[in-house]
This record gives sequence, structure tokens and C-alpha cells, in this order.
Amino acid sequence: MTDPFLNYPGGNPFPALVTGWRNAAFPTAGVYVNAPIDTRPTALQQWNVGGQHQLGSWLLTASYLGNHSSHLWRATELNPALFTTGATPATTNARRFLVQRNPAYGGFYGTLGQLDDTGRANYHGMLLSAQRRLRGGLSVLTNYTLSKCMADPATTELTGPTITDPNNPDLDYSACDADRRHVLNVSVVAHTPRFHGKAMNAILGDWQIAPLVRWQSGSPFSVTTGVDNALSGMGNQRAVQLLDDIYAAKTPESYLNSAAFGSPAAGTYSTLKPNAFYGPSRLQNDLAVTRSFRIAARQVQFRWEVFNVMNKANFNNPTTALNSSNFGRILSAGDPRIMQFALKFDF
Repeated sequence: MTDPFLNYPGGNPFPALVTGWRNAAFPTAGVYVNAPIDTRPTALQQWNVGGQHQLGSWLLTASYLGNHSSHLWRATELNPALFTTGATPATTNARRFLVQRNPAYGGFYGTLGQLDDTGRANYHGMLLSAQRRLRGGLSVLTNYTLSKCMADPATTELTGPTITDPNNPDLDYSACDADRRHVLNVSVVAHTPRFHGKAMNAILGDWQIAPLVRWQSGSPFSVTTGVDNALSGMGNQRAVQLLDDIYAAKTPESYLNSAAFGSPAAGTYSTLKPNAFYGPSRLQNDLAVTRSFRIAARQVQFRWEVFNVMNKANFNNPTTALNSSNFGRILSAGDPRIMQFALKFDF
């Protein structure tokens, strides 16, 4: 550790740490993020109201859930490239705002992200549930949620701008990444009875079977151009929607219709919102089977768990960059059927 960069090509890559930054070079087109000293912390307000009714052995519940987040942190580009005749991606840094204002010193600044606390998010949801408490060896819990989540593109790290068009930050207020409009859960726990016959009870008695079914609508996604159409140096620029029906056959090989989208004119941004479309829904079937045995006054529990019992292919969202050769195709999916076994010995 006396000279850790002894054999490093070019010597110490961090000379400013030794000189106290007195001789540090000021790089051209440097990337910076500015965090105001008076940035307010994020605040969350929540409210809910619900009603319950007992109907025989069933408990029925209906609830409304809501929340509002304010002062979400987001970042705006303060030094975008300005569009001019003959502009190309190669001239991005030469066309930046600060270069136009001061050619002598503006060239030292590239991306300049300005953190602000003006982001917001809203959630509204209806939750319906029905619960049957354990009776006769059977309990059931089922619930359904209809919800809507909207938010600005927030950030938890100082990683640069999150707003696509610096002149229209409100355009990015759209569906949350985690928005799921419909979610249905059904959980059942069934106990097999004790049988009078010793052999029959040893084989079939005292088992617990617990299936769990979860269905949810698809997750949102944005369709992007994949290139800097606005020639502003900003990423994640969105495509223009040309057709009302953006879907093709909705198969993995052809999920989106490429003819439904186009690129905005050079130097302009699309007015299409982010996360404007939704991918395939997901259906998950899980199962747990357990039984406890007494061995020499000790208890041994056997457990068998199966995830995705039906081995259903739950496809992920398609490729959504227009400049990709795989645009509109789904290239990945969730986990296949997975099983695991366990034995637990209590002593």
C-alpha cells in the first residue's frame, strides 16, 4: 500500500487527491448534478375508509385506499443542446445552452442536472375481500384490487436528469412503473380429517394443502425512439403514436404493431406520455403441502412447495425501442415451475 499505483499505466489516476485539487484539470463537457441546499424531504399523506359485514362464516370487506406524495425528487437538464440547422448528435456538446451563452467557458459543462422537489404521485384503489375463517378444515381468503397510480419520474439518487423535455416537465406525469390496474388473489388452506383406521390415517390424515392463485393485469411500458430525435442530448425520448390500436397479434413474436409508431420530427419531442401502454397479464399458481409427524416425542414437519404449478409462461413486456430489430417482440418471461422440499425437526 506504500505505492498502490506503482505499475499502473500512466501512474496515479487520481493525482488531485495528493495535490489537494490545486492542479486538477477542469474537464470539457463535464457532467454535474446540482442539489439545492433547501431541498424539502418527500411527504406522504394517506387516507382510507372501509366497511365490513359478517355473513355466516364469511367476513366481507370493501375499502377505499388513497395516498398523495409531494416533494418527490426529480431532476431537470439545465444545459440541453439547442436545435439548429444541420444539427447532429456529434455536435451535441457544441450546441449546449451554456456554450451559446459563453463560448469561452460554456464548453466545460455537459449535462447539468438540477435536482428539484416538485414531483408528485397519487394512488387511488378499491379493495374488496372475502374471508372464511377456518371451519370444517377449510379457510379461504380472496381479495380484488382495482387501482390507479400516477407519478412524476422521481429519483432516489443524483444520477442526472429524469425529465425528458426540460421545457415541459409535466408531460412526464403518467402511470407509475408499479401500476397494476387489476390484482386478484385467492388463498385456500384445507386440512384433511383424521381417519378412524390407523393405516388410513397414517397415509391420508392431517395433511395441510394450501393453493395460492394470483392474477394481475400487465405492467406499463413506454415506446421510445431509441435515438436523440430532439437533438438535445436527452435520452428516453418517446415515439409518436400513429394508430389507435398499437397491438399486433399479442404473441411473443408479434406483440406490438410497428406501423402504429413513428419518430417525431428532428428537433421536437413527442407528446406521448411515458408508460402509456400495458404488457401481458400474469397468472401465478403456487401450492404448499405440509404434514407433521411425531417421532419419539419429537415433531418432524414435511413440506413440499410448488411455484407456478401449471408451468405457465408469464411473458414480460416487449422490446419497445423503435431502432431495435426486435421491436414489438417479447424476449423474456418469468420463472418456470419450481419445486422444493423440506424437512424440519423440532427438538
